[in-house]
Amino acid sequence: MRRYESVIIVDPDLPEEDRDGLFQKLTDLIAQNSGFLVDIDAWGNRKLAYEIRKKPRGFYARFDFCGTGAFVDELERNLRIDDRYLKYMTVLLDREVDLDALKAAKAEAEAEKAAAKEAAAKEAAAKEAAAAKAAAEAEATPSEATEAAPEDSAPGDSETPEPTDISEEAAPETASPEEAQTDPEEAASAAAEEAVATTEETTEPESKEA
Repeated sequence: MRRYESVIIVDPDLPEEDRDGLFQKLTDLIAQNSGFLVDIDAWGNRKLAYEIRKKPRGFYARFDFCGTGAFVDELERNLRIDDRYLKYMTVLLDREVDLDALKAAKAEAEAEKAAAKEAAAKEAAAKEAAAAKAAAEAEATPSEATEAAPEDSAPGDSETPEPTDISEEAAPETASPEEAQTDPEEAASAAAEEAVATTEETTEPESKEA
């Protein structure tokens, strides 16, 4: 079995669903003719070297497959009768190919591709989880600060000191009118005693001199 490569240019104005349908048709054609599809590589829209059917651009795709010369003729016949294919070219890559080794290599490549895709998905999920956790922590921090803040006392809850009667506490004690009046007899007696004491003081030195 031989290995071929076909580069196909498709109308760039086709919807993606229609383009995928064309590629699926070619894939089924390879399987129906006992061929083996190695890979499909979509290159996307590219500028053409010259306009084809008044279109300056085209959608490029590369088909890598194994089959017989008769199958290549059938493939190109299908490409030729469909106007949605702008241009095609098929090249022989290998005259004798080990199909079993090629299938094993393809399976290994697909396994590596699937593992890389799974790793990328896990990494994306981990990043998303980390971002969600960071967002949750950021939301929790303001609420905790609000709970820790002291509660403002209500206007009616503040205690005001009771007014004290300063006049009663600070006013000096005043004697009653009865205590303020002095007994006349006691005053006279005190005056007499003071006069006698003065007389004795003046007469005592004289008697000593005599």
